[in-house]
Amino acid sequence: MTGLAVAMDVVALGFFVHFLVLVTRRKTVPADEGGRTVAMILIAVSLGLLSVSLWSLP
Repeated sequence: MTGLAVAMDVVALGFFVHFLVLVTRRKTVPADEGGRTVAMILIAVSLGLLSVSLWSLP
C-alpha cells in the first residue's frame, strides 16, 4: 500500500506543478481555461488527501 500512496503523491505533485506552470504563464492562456486550472488543483489536493490514509496502513 505504501507504493500506491507514493504513486498517488507523485501524480498529485505532477498536477500541482502543471497548475503552477499554467498560473505563471497566465498571459498566454485563453480566458476560457479557468476551469482547467481549478480542476488541476482540486485533483492534486484530493489525491494528496486520499493517500494520507494509505500511509497509515502497515
